[in-house]
Amino acid sequence: MNTIFPEHAFPLRDPELERTDLYTFAGDQSKPVVLFGLRGPGGMNCLWPVIEIFKREHYPIDLLIDSAAKRILKSQDSGFSEQQPGSPLKRIMEIKPAVAVTEFSAGGGTALALEWSEQSYKTPTVCVEDFPGTTSGDPEYLRINPTYLCVQNETARRVAIKHRPSMNSDNIVVTGHPDFDKYASINAAEVREQTREGIGVETDEFLVVYSGQLPPETPDILEHLVDGLSEVKTDKKLVLLFSRHSRDTLTEESYQNILKRFKGKIVSQGKVPSDDIGFANDLLVTMTSTEGLKSAYRRVPSIHVMPRELIGNVDPDFVPLPVQAQASLGVYSYSELAEAVERSINNREFRDRQIESMKQHFISDGNAAQRVVEVIKRATNKVL
Repeated sequence: MNTIFPEHAFPLRDPELERTDLYTFAGDQSKPVVLFGLRGPGGMNCLWPVIEIFKREHYPIDLLIDSAAKRILKSQDSGFSEQQPGSPLKRIMEIKPAVAVTEFSAGGGTALALEWSEQSYKTPTVCVEDFPGTTSGDPEYLRINPTYLCVQNETARRVAIKHRPSMNSDNIVVTGHPDFDKYASINAAEVREQTREGIGVETDEFLVVYSGQLPPETPDILEHLVDGLSEVKTDKKLVLLFSRHSRDTLTEESYQNILKRFKGKIVSQGKVPSDDIGFANDLLVTMTSTEGLKSAYRRVPSIHVMPRELIGNVDPDFVPLPVQAQASLGVYSYSELAEAVERSINNREFRDRQIESMKQHFISDGNAAQRVVEVIKRATNKVL
């Protein structure tokens, strides 16, 4: 076997971002080793429910994990042991895992290591769709050629089949999103009531939440949303909450200058978790964020604002999955925003149709993680 360590073959663009660490769970050594590549909080949250099932079944597990995901791992009693500093790729070379698993927004060091594992040892690879759109043709997400691809619904599956014609379509499996299994056991009405009381929203008030991304999109869209809300004709008492992205570097004053133009009531999120805010609102406005996806699983109406004035034309296959499934309203020009907001606030029949589409297209039965586990086991059984 060629023992030359091939790290030079990987063009890591940002060593700090793409640095990886290795954690292991011993498990039953008679069972196949399952390797997970986790990059960032999104990947950690997506695949952790799957990892927990394999732990309960005593499978030996390797976690190839970056710094952000590692902080989450260290915050809980996980049962994983950190390995001494060394090369994770060397570990793959020695262990030869039975299957390599990543979420499909993974990139950099984790994705490259899994790809190398596949190419070197023909290790089956399972990719789990974390954020919709990553199943399509963006080269950033094509560095791994998966054996199996787990997607969220039939709409995502059609997009994946279109953009991966060389892949066996039987291996593109609808599983749902493992992280959102938690919504199946949440009392949404109770969380809504308690959260609204905590942030000062009355039962007869209509709460609009704008979930921001990073500048320049966030302030630009927020400004047009405030103006659009000011034009809405409604008998409802409107309340606005701006949920700021955790890595947003603009000053609070910049946003306050925009928010003070709003004619209704403004409330602050404070330290309330975004998940609770997601159940408390009556309408979510976002661009292309995970919160927009979660809103479909929470059964809360939403608007995805993708203005041509700001980002140009959007490829239909990259339109957020809730919009493609008619579980959210897509807005492509600022001139359409005021009418879209008014329709989402006043038209009860329209809101009800959105919610029905959410129920139809976004699985929320609490079994997505188990379905992903079954796909992974299917991959290990095909190891020669």
